[in-house]
Amino acid sequence: MDNKVVVLLFICLSGLLLVSTVNATDINNNNLTSQGDSYKVTNELSSDDIQVLFDNAKDGDVFEFTSKEYNNISLVVDKKLTIVSHANSKIYASDSISGKAQSLGINKTFGFYFTGNSGGSILSGITIISKSSDYGVIVDSSDNTAIKNNVITGGNKAGVLVRNSDNVSVSFNSISKSAGDGLQLKDVGFSTIKNNTISYNGRSGIETSNINNNSIVYNDIHHNVLNGITLQNRSYGNTIKHNVAYENLNGIFINSTSSYDVINANSFTSNRKNPSIKETGGVYETGNGLLFGSGFKTLKENTPGRLEVKYNVLAHNEMYQAKNNPELPIFKLGDNWFDSTDDSNTFVCPMLLAGIMKMGTISVKNGIGLQMYDTKGEAVKEFGTFDTKVNVNGNQYTAKFVNGKATIDANLDPDKEYDIEVMVGGELVKYKYRTASGEKDDNHDSTTSQSTDGTRGASGTSQDMSADDASGTAKGNGNTNNGTSNSAHYSVNQKSGVYGTNASGTRQDSSDNGQDVQTSGDVNAGDASEGEVSEEGKAYEIVPPSKISKEVTDTSGLVVLSIVSLLGMLVYGYWQKRNFDY
Repeated sequence: MDNKVVVLLFICLSGLLLVSTVNATDINNNNLTSQGDSYKVTNELSSDDIQVLFDNAKDGDVFEFTSKEYNNISLVVDKKLTIVSHANSKIYASDSISGKAQSLGINKTFGFYFTGNSGGSILSGITIISKSSDYGVIVDSSDNTAIKNNVITGGNKAGVLVRNSDNVSVSFNSISKSAGDGLQLKDVGFSTIKNNTISYNGRSGIETSNINNNSIVYNDIHHNVLNGITLQNRSYGNTIKHNVAYENLNGIFINSTSSYDVINANSFTSNRKNPSIKETGGVYETGNGLLFGSGFKTLKENTPGRLEVKYNVLAHNEMYQAKNNPELPIFKLGDNWFDSTDDSNTFVCPMLLAGIMKMGTISVKNGIGLQMYDTKGEAVKEFGTFDTKVNVNGNQYTAKFVNGKATIDANLDPDKEYDIEVMVGGELVKYKYRTASGEKDDNHDSTTSQSTDGTRGASGTSQDMSADDASGTAKGNGNTNNGTSNSAHYSVNQKSGVYGTNASGTRQDSSDNGQDVQTSGDVNAGDASEGEVSEEGKAYEIVPPSKISKEVTDTSGLVVLSIVSLLGMLVYGYWQKRNFDY
């Protein structure tokens, strides 16, 4: 046979062998990506089957739950995994301790448990129902883990427990109907709790113990049996802002040794009283927007790191808008809004000093503008959210305050002056109002305002000029200083129908709440995680095991095409060379 023909055949066979090798490599590694392998999990797999897959996975692998419903599930995540569902999968948590959990010494029941080896994991898009298990989700010593976009209901002790962890994100979840707390944070730092709805839980919406440098923001917390937010033991450097807590027994209960904590721009409103509630052996204080417990301590006034509480909405609570514990010294709050133009009708406990914010008007083009002001008369730009009614020209509008300002498109004539009425403290407050004129939409202060008695306000100001008090400072029988007062912040008995019970008793003359020292008592005070597991609701169908369907990504075609092209070039070159030789 001609030698050149042999050479050509050799080139072709080598090329075919190379193509076969590439195809084999692609088949064996078709799921390898920079994030790991991807798996689809169906409900044909039992909880034990899925656990085996988790245990055999590699860091970075992705598990997608694709079926609508899974029963009797209890999974330990012991490496960095992404667990997702795009089908709104419902997972019913098991009420028994799994073999995997027992092997790790875990004695709680749950839907998902993230261990110290699972740092960086993600749980997203899953509905977890814990009818008789202790928890829906537990994050234990797992840093950088994210629990997001889930619906978590039930749990005998809590919906979600995060403990001994840093840099955890719990965001955009619905957490409800736990027999205990909605979300428990214990020994947690540098984490973010954001944009969750936490409701209808048997204890507090969020309960914390020994937390530091966390951000608890933009959560909607309502209809919980105890508090919206509870701070226990120690709290350091935490930011609690822009939360809305209503229809709880208290909006926020602060029972911690607090330093460098900031509680600003929240709305603690419409929290209710329930004298039948008992806690730690005694009647529980209820119906307050903000409540200090006997365990509260902070740094002395004018000391860096002292607890800051300002620009919050504290209104329409059945008892006090803010209440101190009678065992504690007087505490001075910052400026807050108590839905009152009458500084003696703010329903603040006489054991607290409080700056009384004011509401005024600003002119906006063709509409109505309202603005919140602090006790120095300065417009507030970061503030809690609330609604109020506004009447003008026989029409009623709802003004929604966002970051201290509310605007209403009322199509008003800029050449006319209007009498407007704003609902404040259950009463209509009258203002003289003129809209902004000109082509620009820039807001500016209204030239006139009117107080509750109808007298004309000072020209060029936009503050609420309440009777006998045009400066926005607090008034009353007690001492006043820079817009604050003490026992002056409670109303007379005939006004009690507006918010509830008035402050009473004598004012204690004492120093502030002491130095930043560890609170006394059990380090687990307020811990709702203990108790017996319910024996009800144990009937679950266990689905038969089968093989998992593994997602395949075929990229071999492009590689084969490249190799065939290369072979073509070699053959063409060979024949060209042959022609040249002849």
